[in-house]
Amino acid sequence: MDTISKKTGSRKPKNIKHHNLRYVLSNLKKHGVCTASEISKESNLSVTTIVKILDILKREGLARSCGKGPSTREGGKRPELLAFNETYKYVVGVFFLRTQARYVLTDLNGNTLLVREVSYRDASDIDTCIKDACEQVARILTEQKLDAAKDLCGISILIDGVVNAGLGTVEYPIHNSTWKPGRQIMDQFEAYFPETDNIMIENSGRLWSQRFLEMNPELATGRVLAFYTGMANTAGVLLDNGVIVHGANCLIGEFGHMTMPNARQAVMCECGRANCFEKLIALERLPEYTLREIDKNVESELYERLMERTITPLELMGQADLGSAAVQRVLDQIIEYHLTVISNLMVTCDPKYYVIGGAYAAGSAYFRDGLMKRFDHTTFWGIPFGANIVFDTGSMEDEDKAYMTAPVISRYLQTLRLDD
Repeated sequence: MDTISKKTGSRKPKNIKHHNLRYVLSNLKKHGVCTASEISKESNLSVTTIVKILDILKREGLARSCGKGPSTREGGKRPELLAFNETYKYVVGVFFLRTQARYVLTDLNGNTLLVREVSYRDASDIDTCIKDACEQVARILTEQKLDAAKDLCGISILIDGVVNAGLGTVEYPIHNSTWKPGRQIMDQFEAYFPETDNIMIENSGRLWSQRFLEMNPELATGRVLAFYTGMANTAGVLLDNGVIVHGANCLIGEFGHMTMPNARQAVMCECGRANCFEKLIALERLPEYTLREIDKNVESELYERLMERTITPLELMGQADLGSAAVQRVLDQIIEYHLTVISNLMVTCDPKYYVIGGAYAAGSAYFRDGLMKRFDHTTFWGIPFGANIVFDTGSMEDEDKAYMTAPVISRYLQTLRLDD
């Protein structure tokens, strides 16, 4: 609850000191190296107030001195240069995949210090997989000479599926169909690491999308919809001013399960319905689609590679950019499926931005150009779409694994309270 100043009538947070501290810390993290006066210019805080806060951050170890900056034109005392101490704490990310778990250790700036993948002993036994994951996290901390109580700011757990992040439950683990839904993962991690109170679990695609917005702050205001296509699945998220929206059943973002009325054939989905978006656009279906479209007399070499199965779906997609008429016709249909999803999302969520990532966005200029062109010429009742498409051409398999730990770091810094 806010308190109201009698003199000015302005509303100020009750914990104004901690609010100011987190504000200064956020600026320090954003700038890398800066002075108290530089932070002051971006805020309504005086240099004296900021210096006091920086002294607290230095004392606690969250800020480090980087020497002296240049004098002003008028001369005088050279200002102290300060930087965020990214090694003050560390965070571990654990990603439960289909046949293995991926482990990541990062500092507070999201710099990846370690990546490790360990296959499950028994992928069908959830309790064994979780126990092994807890032990692997403890092993990593020991190897890195880190203490869970003193050096760890939190643990981020990721899984593909329907996740209720607020309750810490996995409602439906898509890849691990033998795992029972519930809170087993969070319960076991909290029991194994009782000294760590900042443990989160979330859908991996949501975290990737949130990280993309953090890297592109111009997109962070307003409503943003993002979806990413892989070999067989689609991950999606709705973000409102940078905050993930889950919905009553945590189903917001399951755009892959919108059904396509313009599908050319019936394709069954694990959800129990036919012609779900993610099944129709699955990369593994591209060879089948292309064989239906190709004229073997015109594109004989590509036809032979398809028949001999010597071309991957990603390579096949690239043939559209090289002029393959058959693959271009296939991507035209894939684009139509995307536009159907976008149109449905527009009348339900009406976002400011659509972020489209994954295999198609990264793998084909023909797809990107074609989708943009058709999007720009699509209207409702003659009204042009008042939104923008942004392509994320990165991959969740890229070397940068900061998306796995970023939300835990953000929550840690936002809730941090220091004695002054």
